Amino acid sequence: MDVQVARVADIPVVMIRHRGPYEELNREFDRLWEWVESRQIPVQRTIGIYYDNPDYTDTSNLRSAACVEVSSSFAFGDKGGLPLELGKITGGDYAITSFTGPYEALGPVWSAFTNHIERKMRRTIREIPAFEVYVNDAATTAPANLITELYMPLA
Repeated sequence: MDVQVARVADIPVVMIRHRGPYEELNREFDRLWEWVESRQIPVQRTIGIYYDNPDYTDTSNLRSAACVEVSSSFAFGDKGGLPLELGKITGGDYAITSFTGPYEALGPVWSAFTNHIERKMRRTIREIPAFEVYVNDAATTAPANLITELYMPLA
């Protein structure tokens, strides 16, 4: 597994929070992107935040958020009736790896990534959320060609 460590700056995001199976977060991304496109909001990246480890948290209680990265000066106009929040991903040192393939195959990749960080790199994971950056568009990219960058916060 190719893992790099990099210092990441705080990332300002607009988000819609979700509670429940991580597989259902795509509905929130659809709602978020409909809002972004209808208002021509300039965004930099699409990001999924994952607050809980599904190995230890009941599926119905998993917390996540569908996000788009915005400029640090972004301010809301019309939220379109959506539960949008302005937030940030906390910067710091992150272990980063990349995966090419369908989103449904990411679970084992996260497990291997975590194992690599803790056992091979002998690093401690910080108690803040991990996140994914979706490099290409699932609407126009075959599942086998989707590129996802995984970010795990390091202590």
